[in-house]
Amino acid sequence: MIALRLVNHEYYNEAADIIRMYFGKCEIEKTGKALADSQSFLQENTVLIISSLEIDAECFLCTSRYQELQRQEEVVMRSSIELSCEKALKHLVKKSMYKLLSVVFGKEFPWGILTGIRPVKIVHELMNSAISKTDIPDRLVKEYFISGDRARLSVEIADIERPFIYPYSDKLVSVYIGIPFCPSRCYYCSFTSNSINLYREYVEPYLDSLVKEISSVSEYMDSRGLSVQTVYIGGGTPTALNARQLERLLKCINQSFGKQTAELTCEAGRPDSITEEKLKVLLENNVSRISINPQTMNDATLKRIGRAHNVEQIVESFKQARAVGFHNINMDLILGLPGEKIEQLYYTLEEIKKLGPDSVTVHTLAIKRASLYNENYTKGADPDDEIAAQMMDYAKEFLKNIGMRPYYLYRQKHMLQNLENIGFSKKGFECIYNMQIMEEKQTIVAFGADAVTKAVINRENRIERQHNIKDVKLYIERIDEMINKKLDILEQIWKVY
Repeated sequence: MIALRLVNHEYYNEAADIIRMYFGKCEIEKTGKALADSQSFLQENTVLIISSLEIDAECFLCTSRYQELQRQEEVVMRSSIELSCEKALKHLVKKSMYKLLSVVFGKEFPWGILTGIRPVKIVHELMNSAISKTDIPDRLVKEYFISGDRARLSVEIADIERPFIYPYSDKLVSVYIGIPFCPSRCYYCSFTSNSINLYREYVEPYLDSLVKEISSVSEYMDSRGLSVQTVYIGGGTPTALNARQLERLLKCINQSFGKQTAELTCEAGRPDSITEEKLKVLLENNVSRISINPQTMNDATLKRIGRAHNVEQIVESFKQARAVGFHNINMDLILGLPGEKIEQLYYTLEEIKKLGPDSVTVHTLAIKRASLYNENYTKGADPDDEIAAQMMDYAKEFLKNIGMRPYYLYRQKHMLQNLENIGFSKKGFECIYNMQIMEEKQTIVAFGADAVTKAVINRENRIERQHNIKDVKLYIERIDEMINKKLDILEQIWKVY
């Protein structure tokens, strides 16, 4: 067990976040035991880590100390007394702890002390402060211990994003619509998804409630002069719905938000849910971008992770989408899947290249608490943590060489090697919704079970959130409550302007 003792501060979460980067999803006991008791304490525990914050005449000092029976290490970091705000002190605690554990383990991570999901947002803030673009990478390295290549990547992505995000308008919003049904549950998935077969009796009532929510809230949006820039239909797997159900939903979307949105994306992520009829329904109802997600092009891996389709179906679905008339198709990949080595990635990327998608999103495996992998999946090879970084480096270079550039990036907790997810696209095929939701300068109005509306108040630099109920049955039963809460938060935001 790991015990953490805080001295003269209460920044447990900041210290614990860094500790978990090195120890994984471990239990960290907050202890008040004095140093004098540390030897007897260590007889019963594996590791004692101490984080101490103090002030002298000129600066704040943060001391991080690592103790086990056979080893002790200590790191002291200083911060100017002028930077005594709580945010700066938390930052100092994280930097000191990171430096300590990098010495103990002889290892640093590409994103340094950053544990948040939006590192590129920091770059935008620096650019908005008139910091020279050429100076930003060095600042990221110094302030956050980010590696040089990730610092440069962050600036490159921010530079691509800016024409899509700025100047922003508070009357221009995006819409997310969640379909919480899937053909089956993938072992790594932690999103809200229910078996379409087991929940079939709830699909029509769910659509009734969803259409009611969209129609009611869109009337309010119209009354306030709000325009919709992008719509993103995700899940789950939206194409788990049948063609008639998809058409009903899409007609509601077009009627509610107009046909002139810059982008309407629908995830068609599971090849086993795609038919020619459904593809035609999507195209005929103004869907301009779809995502067909193989995750890997290796049949053995697909079976191992619970995907109910094979590589042949992936290829067939992609070609079918092109034949129907889709000219903007994304494909998702996951690096570090259990049992995969870098040779499998070589093969996957070559097969993807043959198909010629317009964008590719490269994910690093994140083993989430709510996933079946975390709960039940113990058979087969564990994900190769060390090789994930090599996979990401290779994928980045490969995709750049076939004419794609990185245009958005985000991170999650519990990712292998503390890495990242990166969206690559050919120029002109960037997903605007992906950039808007990551950089948080635009309100996202979200509909459906477990959907989260994020109302952005730029002039006050704050975000208000409204969470819909996760459970499909409760969402159906309490739809009026969800609508009223959404209208309330939008009205609060409207009053600000």
